[in-house]
Amino acid sequence: MQVKDIYSQEKAVAQFQRAFAAGKTAHAYLFVGTDGVGKRTAARAFAKMLLCHQRQEKKTKAGLFFDSCGQCRSCKLFEAGSHPDYKPIYKELIQFTKGGKGRTTPLEMPIDVIREFLIDKASNKPIESDYVVYVIDEAEKVNNESQNAMLKVLEEPPAYCVIILLCSRLEEMLPTTQSRCQLIRFNPVEETQILKKLNETRADEKEALYWARFSEGSVGQALAWASLDLGDNSATAYAIKKELVDRVSRLEPADVLDTAVWIGQCVKTISAVWIKEYPEMSSKDLTRRAQKGMIQMILCLLADAMEMNLGREARLVNSDQTPAVKRLAKTLDSEQAAEKILGVQNMLRWVDASVNEKLIFEHLLLNLAFPGILSVLQD
Repeated sequence: MQVKDIYSQEKAVAQFQRAFAAGKTAHAYLFVGTDGVGKRTAARAFAKMLLCHQRQEKKTKAGLFFDSCGQCRSCKLFEAGSHPDYKPIYKELIQFTKGGKGRTTPLEMPIDVIREFLIDKASNKPIESDYVVYVIDEAEKVNNESQNAMLKVLEEPPAYCVIILLCSRLEEMLPTTQSRCQLIRFNPVEETQILKKLNETRADEKEALYWARFSEGSVGQALAWASLDLGDNSATAYAIKKELVDRVSRLEPADVLDTAVWIGQCVKTISAVWIKEYPEMSSKDLTRRAQKGMIQMILCLLADAMEMNLGREARLVNSDQTPAVKRLAKTLDSEQAAEKILGVQNMLRWVDASVNEKLIFEHLLLNLAFPGILSVLQD
């Protein structure tokens, strides 16, 4: 991966390039954007360029453009995952902190990880290159205590130190943290650009359009779901989605418990594949990703029903299952659909709070199957 390969984030790239060309590379950056829009990829590409021994430079209409060479010792070490001056920081490092062996990865970034892998090491000089680059993943999960602890290193790091925080929810970052970082925004990727990427996976046209709209501008999310290989299982993520839409559009009170069990089985199947594919990531986080994906599918269906009742059918996410959308639209008018959407969105917060999975999906489906049940259950 090189800077030139960063996909559909020209403004973010240009901002970083201008600063580097002017000799004003910041010591702390805050890369902000929804999950899957390319923040992590960009951070790796920029880090590789900063660490490169034979940095490439060329003139473009927008100004000077810098990139890694891909051939020097630094670039080869980087691609091999063994560059001594590239320091990714993520929650799972809790296992490698003092006294952290055997500890379960928490939902928030542990302060021990921030202290031992950033604060205590920031003064260490580079070994191979001119810089040391720290990349903090999921910075929105760095709690207030940990953010306060790293303020000094963000404000006054050594000249050779570059810190990049990857954040999907800017509101979770303290104003004091934000003020010490240069903000670079990563915008949602246009649908046409996501479709181009999906076409490279040879996805069916209807399936590709669904994942492009489902992802809401996140090319990473679209690719993750479209390319999900369920192995020996006959189902695909797209087949699961189609059955889920059909089940929810026909949902009766008597179906709630069986449908909740079925959704739980789907979550288990999907998360098992991701856990095997990404062994370095927390299995709980990957299960939450699968849970949120199933909830997002239901949210898309509800939004489609609302749009259909408002006479706006051109942008349906489930354009491949219009009859199912029509069934639900006959059951829920626009106001009712909007109310149901709010109730289902609340389930996303339950997922983050690690509420029991069975309870989440039973509650969600009860809300859909019974008018007014949400207010009763919340009293």
